[in-house]
Amino acid sequence: MKTLGIIGGMGPMATVDLMRKIILSTDAKRDQEHIHMLVDCNTEVPDRTAAIEGRGESPVKEMLKSAKLLESQGADVIVIACNTAHYFLDEFKDKVNVPIINMVDETVKYCVDSGYSEVGLLCTIGTKNTGLYQKACDKFNLKLIVPDDEEIKAIQDMIYSGVKANNFDYDTSDVKTVISNMTKRGAQAFILGCTETPIAVQMYNLEGNFIDSSQVLANKAIEAVGARLIKN
Repeated sequence: MKTLGIIGGMGPMATVDLMRKIILSTDAKRDQEHIHMLVDCNTEVPDRTAAIEGRGESPVKEMLKSAKLLESQGADVIVIACNTAHYFLDEFKDKVNVPIINMVDETVKYCVDSGYSEVGLLCTIGTKNTGLYQKACDKFNLKLIVPDDEEIKAIQDMIYSGVKANNFDYDTSDVKTVISNMTKRGAQAFILGCTETPIAVQMYNLEGNFIDSSQVLANKAIEAVGARLIKN
């Protein structure tokens, strides 16, 4: 079995959530059948959305540092526990000698393979503005419904003021309205396009037909290192 490297810290809870999903989705009966994971929970990676909007420093230097560290420690495959960070992937992936799984592409492929023709996107402003999921959906002929300006503000506030702030009492009324309105616009399911959104679903008991990008990445990581995936 190969060794998995995780570029984490974006945010810390999303990193733990990905690790948990990898462990729970691995068909293992004893410790030795689980995946050897190397994790760099690098909280010094600058905010990805701020960088995309021109308000902050690029995260590429720190992400590359994490990737090279994981590679030097023996990682055979690398994943990034952050959707928005994939905007910067092309800037450093060729400087690393091991493959990096693309979470965005794999999530869209999963949607297509599941038979969806039209999906909504719950994400940060940064992810929306990069067009990451829009481009991937165009590539795989999947219609994507994106939040409007007010809707994206509600989602981002839940991520930053709710999940990242460990605020378990956060009022998600606005986000629930967003989900309802996007469903009326044709969304058959919702891509959880930020690694904090699956945590928000659990923290705030959000209801909907959700496609967890972190779970898709976890499944692909398990297969990539040669472990056994639990089939649902």
